[in-house]
Amino acid sequence: MITHNPNPIDEIILEKLREAAGKGPVLIVTHHNPDPDGLASGYALSILLKKAWGIQSRLIYTGLVGRVENRAMLKYLTPEWQKQKTIRKFDPYSAIALVDTQTGCGNHSSSKKFCPSIVIDHHQSVLTSMGSMKYVDIRTEMGATSTMLFQYLEAAGIEINSRLATALFYGLKTDTRGLSRSTTCSDEYAYFKLLANVDHHKLAQVEQAQLPLVYFRAFDNALRSTRVYGKAVITVLEHMHSPDLPAEIADLLIRLSGTKAALCMGQYNDTLNLSLRTTPTYPYAGSLIHQLLDGLGMAGGHRVMAGGQVPLGKSAPNTVEAEITKRFLQAMGERSPGKPLLSVKKTQ
Repeated sequence: MITHNPNPIDEIILEKLREAAGKGPVLIVTHHNPDPDGLASGYALSILLKKAWGIQSRLIYTGLVGRVENRAMLKYLTPEWQKQKTIRKFDPYSAIALVDTQTGCGNHSSSKKFCPSIVIDHHQSVLTSMGSMKYVDIRTEMGATSTMLFQYLEAAGIEINSRLATALFYGLKTDTRGLSRSTTCSDEYAYFKLLANVDHHKLAQVEQAQLPLVYFRAFDNALRSTRVYGKAVITVLEHMHSPDLPAEIADLLIRLSGTKAALCMGQYNDTLNLSLRTTPTYPYAGSLIHQLLDGLGMAGGHRVMAGGQVPLGKSAPNTVEAEITKRFLQAMGERSPGKPLLSVKKTQ
């Protein structure tokens, strides 16, 4: 058990957050196509606001929750989140809070009326100006935003019930791959403190959610579409059944022997979705994804994980994919033509 708990949140910081939230209600938003860390940390913020100061909030996400585990999380752990196609009405709220994302990333509402007062995130900072933001907490060294919200709850003396503990634990576990990447003492402390109060039945319902047949067919197609360029691996898919598929493929391919960076991209509706994974000793994934999508789309990430989206519009998907592939191979210093990951089946 990790006993060292370097929690930087104190009464002064909590008061600044309370002031930024106003009287309520607070609109809480995470990134488009939210993942477990975003869902858990947003839910935790709503609990903090309510239990500490009696401030009501509303949790809204945009995009699609496609991964079956993430859909199960919404059902069993964080059903308070509501889906909207776009967020248009901001007047009813005393403040807007962004969790697990930040202004400038482009992976949330881009309305001109969208002016966050609160930002809590652990991704690489892209803020060029604080603007009207009253409270900003961006700590790129943290393994998960869930850890940060755990610290707020702990500092405020809020009891974390089993459902919230399970949500935060799963958010922390997925973003750090079970503490195996980009973690701090704070992540480790939160992980084991939360584990002690996890509802293992609900956790199993999430982690072992059943997968449809289309998932396995898509995975087979992805592996057959993968090419290896020395220390770089690229998977280019066509239309996907889920926008989360690139993340799952990249998570797997970064484990290929000799690989230093794995990039997967595929089309979902009129958007090209990308996921990038790197090893801890190679390029900072958050910086690399911005380099790949400069002038093309939106991106965000941290040390070994990153993702992005490119609105295709009238652009030919093949042209965009080719440009991103070119930039990726140049950044990785790879000039070989590459070879298929899997050998082609011989006809009988």
